[in-house]
Amino acid sequence: MEAADLNVIKACQRWQAAGSQVVLVTVVHTWGSSPRPPGSMMAIRDDGAVIGSVSGGCIEDDLIMEMQARAGDARDFAVTPSTRVYGIKSDQAHLFGIPCGGTLELVLEPLQAHSGIGDLVTALEQRRQVTRTLHLQTGAARWMSVSS
Repeated sequence: MEAADLNVIKACQRWQAAGSQVVLVTVVHTWGSSPRPPGSMMAIRDDGAVIGSVSGGCIEDDLIMEMQARAGDARDFAVTPSTRVYGIKSDQAHLFGIPCGGTLELVLEPLQAHSGIGDLVTALEQRRQVTRTLHLQTGAARWMSVSS
């Protein structure tokens, strides 16, 4: 994990502790030319604040606008993760600034108390290698230490 990704996770922890709704966005697959590799993360707070990057610009803007539109009503924030694919068609790739017709698949994870972000931050600050698994149908997340 790069330092930038740890900063994203730490921001999620701070924002949740302050009572904000937070969506963690993670690149899970890429095809063709992609601006960010799988594992890249960004977090969006309900007021539109962002940390991290999944594409370098236009996709972030689209996601921020969507989250801000939902922020007016807490019920509009989903509690289960969803997936989003950008760049399936060349015109969409061009619209969102994905070079060379690349495609990105993202997971949008609305963070909840059971997301375990605080424990994850503690493990990462202890420089432990971990793997995190997210159940897309329920939103349940778990992490475990990995032997090196």
